Amino acid sequence: MDKQQNQIKRAKLQALQDQYTAELSHRIAAIQNSWGSVFSQDAYDKLNELHQLAHSLNGSAGSFGYIRLSQAAQDLEYALVSCLEVGALLDHLHSIAGAGPDVERPVEMARLPAKIVTENPLLYVIEDDPLLAEEIATQLGAYGWGVQVFNNATKAREALHQQLPAAMIADVVLPEGMLAGAGRLQPFQSLAEQGIPLILTSVRWDWEVRLAAARAGADAYLVKPLDFTILTDVLDKLICRNNYKPYRVLIVEDRREMAEHYAEVLRIAGMEVWVVTEPSLLLDALATFKPELVLMDLYMPECSGIEAARVIRQDASYLAIPIVYLSTESARQHQLAALQIGADDFLEKPITDAYLVSAVTLRVTRFRSLASMIRQDSMTGLLNHISFKLQLEAEFARSQRAASPLTFAMIDIDHFKQVNDHYGHLIGDQVIKSMAKLLRKRLRRSDMIGRYGGEEFAVVMPDTSLDTGCAVLDQLREQFSSIRQVSDQKTFTCTFSAGVATALPGTSGTMAMLIQQADAALYEAKNRGRNQVCHAG
Repeated sequence: MDKQQNQIKRAKLQALQDQYTAELSHRIAAIQNSWGSVFSQDAYDKLNELHQLAHSLNGSAGSFGYIRLSQAAQDLEYALVSCLEVGALLDHLHSIAGAGPDVERPVEMARLPAKIVTENPLLYVIEDDPLLAEEIATQLGAYGWGVQVFNNATKAREALHQQLPAAMIADVVLPEGMLAGAGRLQPFQSLAEQGIPLILTSVRWDWEVRLAAARAGADAYLVKPLDFTILTDVLDKLICRNNYKPYRVLIVEDRREMAEHYAEVLRIAGMEVWVVTEPSLLLDALATFKPELVLMDLYMPECSGIEAARVIRQDASYLAIPIVYLSTESARQHQLAALQIGADDFLEKPITDAYLVSAVTLRVTRFRSLASMIRQDSMTGLLNHISFKLQLEAEFARSQRAASPLTFAMIDIDHFKQVNDHYGHLIGDQVIKSMAKLLRKRLRRSDMIGRYGGEEFAVVMPDTSLDTGCAVLDQLREQFSSIRQVSDQKTFTCTFSAGVATALPGTSGTMAMLIQQADAALYEAKNRGRNQVCHAG
C-alpha cells in the first residue's frame, strides 16, 4: 500500500514538472516580448550609437588626465554592451529551455523509515523451550505486545508470508543444532530491508556466537536468563525507530508550482506538509497544523519572509519553531540580516530534492530532541511535572467546553522505599521505568501520562467516565503486579495504589479540586492496605 501511495506521489511530482515544462516556452516568450517593447522605434540604433560614444570617451578621457571619467565611461560601455547582447542571451535562453531538464529526477527519494507498527504490535518469538516461551509471552504481553511463539525457524519463515511482525526475537541455539539459530536465520536478513528488527538471545557471550549473530543481521543480542526490563527497553528503541510520527512542515511560498513541488518531495519522504501561498493565512495554518518547521520564501509580493517571521515570533508559543528561508539570495550579508530576525537557517535555491529532504529532516529531528528535553522526564520519557500540569489545564478547559467527562488518576508504587533499601536505587529506577512503560503501552494515545514526582505518576483520560477509568486502572494494577523485576538474577514483583476522580460537565469544580480529590482517594487506597484502586465521592 505504501509503495502504491509513493508511486502516486512520484507521478504527481512528475506531473508538476511536466506542467512547468509546458509553460516554459510561454514564459520565455513573455521575456522576449517585454525586451522587444523596451527597444522600439529605432531605440536599438540609438543604444548602439550611445555605446560608440561611451567607447570613444573611454579611450580619450584618460589620455587627457581624466582618469575617473575614463573609468566611468568604461563602466557605461560595459553596461551598454550587456544590453546589446541581451538579444543573443534571449536566443540562448530559448534554446536551452527547449532541451529539457539537465538532470533526470531520481526515482527513489531520500525517505524516513516506513511505519510498520500497529495499535496492537505483534512480535514473533522463536524459542524451543515451552516454559521460557510462555514466560516471554506473559512478560511482553503485560506491556501490550502481541506475541506469537514458534519452536523452530522454519515455521516462523512460513508465518512471514501471512503477516509481518513489529520485531523478531530468536534463540541462537535451536533444536536444529548448536548455533543453528544464527545459521537458520540467515534468510531473515531481508527483514532489515523492511525495517523489522531482529533480536537474538543465547546463554553464550563468546566471540563465536556474537559473530554468528552479527552475520545473521541481528540488531541486538541478549544473554539468558533474559532480563525483561532490558528486553522491553531494546524493543522500544528499535521499534521507535520505525514507529515515528511524520514530520510536519509548513511551506510558505507565493508561487504555487514551486510550493507544490517542495510539498510532493517532502511527502514522498514520509512527511506531512501544509502549503500556504498567501501570507495572510499563515497564522491560521500555524494554529491548525501545528508545524515542526516553517519553510518560507524570502521574497514574496504581499510581504517579505522577514516580515512574516516577525509576525510568527510575536507569539511566544511559536518562538521555538524552526524557520528556514528558501531563496536565491546568495549575498552573505543579506542572509545574515534575514537570520537576525529570528530564522534558523538559509537554504539557497536551486536546491536538490535529496538535499531538501536531508536539511528538513535534520532540523526537525533537532527540534523534536530539544522539545522532548524540555517537556519530558529524563528517566521515563513521560511528561514532567510542569508539562503535565499544563496539559491537564488545557484538557480540563477543553472538557468543560465540550461538556465531556474528564477522569484523572494519581498512582503511587507501593513500598517503594523498601525496594530502594533492599535492592538499591538502580533497581528502584528500573521499577519506575517499568511502571512508565506499562502506562505508555496500555493506555490510549489520547490519554496523557506524567511522572508527578519520585515513584508517583498521574494520568488524564479524556472523555472517560469514573467507572471506566477505575476499571482501566484496576486492569493496569493487575498487569503491573505480574511484571517480573530482576536484581542479581533474583526476581520480585511490585504493586501500586491509585486514586481516581472525575470532572463532570456542568459542575462547578476546578482543576485544583480534581487533583485534590484524586490525591485523597490515593491516600484512602494506601490506608486500606495498598494494591488497590479507590475513587472520590
